[in-house]
Amino acid sequence: MMNLHQSNDSSIEASPTDSDDFVLVDAVFRDYDIRGLAGSELNSEFALRLGKAVGQTILNLGENAVYIARDGRLSSAALSESLCLGLRHSGCNVFDLGQTATPVLNFAICHRDTATCGVMITASHNPGHYNGFKIVLEGQVILAEGLEDLKVIMAANNVPMAPEGNLVSLDVVPSYLDFIVATNKVSRPFKLVIDGGNSVSGPLAVALFKRLGCTVDPLFCSVDGNFPNHDPNPSEQQNLQPLITQVISTGADLGLAFDGDGDRLVVISQRGEIVWPDRLMMIFAQTLLIEHPGSTIVFDVKSSKRLGELVEQYSGVPVMCKTGHSHIRKAVRDNNALLGGEFSGHIFFNDRWRGFDDGCYAAMRLLEILSVEWHGQTYSLDQIIGEFKETSYTPEILVPVAEDAKFEIMKTLVSQCHFTGGTISCLDGLRVEYENGWGLIRASNTTPNLTLRFEAENDIELEIVKQHFHKALSPFINNIEDHI
Repeated sequence: MMNLHQSNDSSIEASPTDSDDFVLVDAVFRDYDIRGLAGSELNSEFALRLGKAVGQTILNLGENAVYIARDGRLSSAALSESLCLGLRHSGCNVFDLGQTATPVLNFAICHRDTATCGVMITASHNPGHYNGFKIVLEGQVILAEGLEDLKVIMAANNVPMAPEGNLVSLDVVPSYLDFIVATNKVSRPFKLVIDGGNSVSGPLAVALFKRLGCTVDPLFCSVDGNFPNHDPNPSEQQNLQPLITQVISTGADLGLAFDGDGDRLVVISQRGEIVWPDRLMMIFAQTLLIEHPGSTIVFDVKSSKRLGELVEQYSGVPVMCKTGHSHIRKAVRDNNALLGGEFSGHIFFNDRWRGFDDGCYAAMRLLEILSVEWHGQTYSLDQIIGEFKETSYTPEILVPVAEDAKFEIMKTLVSQCHFTGGTISCLDGLRVEYENGWGLIRASNTTPNLTLRFEAENDIELEIVKQHFHKALSPFINNIEDHI
């Protein structure tokens, strides 16, 4: 459905205007998106200037149209309004997809010929008092260098006025759902519990899986920007406890947990086990490489070493890259990879899908695999995971630090930390490989934390790796024993 709104001068004058006391907070420009505190660091004037800067950039690329969408946060509607205004000031035509998930925006970019650029107003998995902007130019999420260019334009604030662009309201969700339903290969019904985290993910996931013939038990699937039940972050183990309880108590086949803007997935098995995304990646890689041997599989530095081993076992090419959805997406494109994914839950299919991350789509692909009969029977997720060689591992461990200090701390660690007997990779932070395990410390791109993760052949070796890190980090991080 399309609704065309032609603006006039009075609507422009009634909207936010530039302020002499506006402060552009440098810290909100992250490695691959913009993210900060709504109302103080990110306000209507910030969004207005960003709209002008993005609009000028789009016009310089020889294009004049952009998709806009927003998540369900309380601040998102106002930021979207100001962003659209700035884009139209620059001369861009704006196609407003309304309140929806990031994959719907990416679907519009990939499957419609209206625009190759888009901006999603979201802070993804962050708490409700945050917001942000994910920016796609010519089909690719822009990285730090592109964001720095936008910051310069915003600070100068001299984007020339152009003939005002149009604002078009557009509902792409029906086309998105129709496409997945038409191309899916799920051949039997499943009983699912879906935790939407009171985000835009919930209604979308419920609608999709009902259309796929599943019985759906919705948990926190009404949109509420206060996030009254838990933050929309499935990487945090405590946020998954209500879902685990519901899966076990109802005898569901699976539990599906989505983040605040719908591009991440974490799965709970029938037994109530958390199946972290690197394990899901092992299932997907195994299935795809049987059909396409020799293909490249991309994963991030937080992923299990078993994933790389499995890719090689099935004649694939493993490629490790920096953590971050935009880094994975770029690596998938640059390597023409069949599949990409990161530990936090962003999974990118590049075979029947168009190489962007989508929690709902990844969950559908998992159901396809669980639908297949082998020797006359189907296998549960627990049975499939049980076939993989076990390791002992930790989830992500967060060490709170000041937002403006975390990267400097990492620079110090990289230059001064000593790890005896390990092979060090500085691809993204410090990943230290030992004979029987590995450990990682890196700066989070989206929160004021350092992130730790460990994996080893067994519990004893895991403790040894952790003690290596404790010894190396204790001169530089106070109370590191509280985390390792």
